[in-house]
Amino acid sequence: MNILAIATLFIFSLAASAHHSRSHYSYETQEIEGELVAVHWVNPHVGFTVNVINENGEEELWRIEGHSNLLSMQRGNVSSDIFTIGERVIARGSPSVRRARDLLTTNLLLENGREILLSGDAEPYWGNQSFGAPGSSSYELVDALAEDRGIYRVWSPDLRADAPQYMNFPFTEAAIAARDNWDPADNFAERCEPEGMPRIMRNPHAFEFVDNGSEISLISELYDLVRIIHMTNNAPSQQVAASPLGYSIGAWNGDSLVVTTTNVNWPYFDNIGTPQSESVTMLETFTVSNDQTHLNYQLRVTDPNTFSEPAVYRRSWLALGEQIEVYDCQLY
Repeated sequence: MNILAIATLFIFSLAASAHHSRSHYSYETQEIEGELVAVHWVNPHVGFTVNVINENGEEELWRIEGHSNLLSMQRGNVSSDIFTIGERVIARGSPSVRRARDLLTTNLLLENGREILLSGDAEPYWGNQSFGAPGSSSYELVDALAEDRGIYRVWSPDLRADAPQYMNFPFTEAAIAARDNWDPADNFAERCEPEGMPRIMRNPHAFEFVDNGSEISLISELYDLVRIIHMTNNAPSQQVAASPLGYSIGAWNGDSLVVTTTNVNWPYFDNIGTPQSESVTMLETFTVSNDQTHLNYQLRVTDPNTFSEPAVYRRSWLALGEQIEVYDCQLY
């Protein structure tokens, strides 16, 4: 078998946790079979290069990209050493409508019969023993109450619960028109370009709060970014230049950390081209659960250029005892 196109709808979720836009991939599902010639175990998504013999007997190198990042694969007990260069593999996913021989893959069948699930919502397709599926992994929470660290720990994304919300936000007609005219090939993630607010709070990576007295550092695994939250209630000086992460001021409201961020010049609200103006204001509320195992989050975004009314996004993180890893974004 060389290349098999299956005429079936395969709808990609533009989930809040997705790292970059999938909009330049087809709704058709396709399978390819060939020799594994390279493994790309990197962020933002793991990938592979497969040598396929086409209908004319010619060799073609296919770019195989998974939905999952390194953290997701680690959660699914998948490491790079389970793949063998030279083995026969079958990849199942959706082909790019812009790039030849490019497949966004959900399922990968190895020569030994193992099936690797490369998306959190993927189901086993070939009925073999499967690995991966980070969305269905069981998580083991630490005894956070005994540790009693409050908000100051590494918080890991709950890959099972985070769901798309922003498609229902009250976008203005101008914002929708700009998004529709956006070229998904001109994508910051395709260039490994560090992102800004609020995108860095809507991704499948861990982060850590560190208490520095008059400031709190929010250290994100995504692009190794660091946000500084000023706890002095001082408004940003006019001399403070706008930046992708903006200027954040925090205050405690009971047990909740409330953060107001302005001076943001990151041009996108999301990863599908919705514009964001420099007049945007973001109000975040971080609340630790009573047993200190969950961090509940609400983001309220006000930007009259993008929304007809404030947009509200919610998610949570977990205390799993994980560590922040070096992001090491690489293109392939």
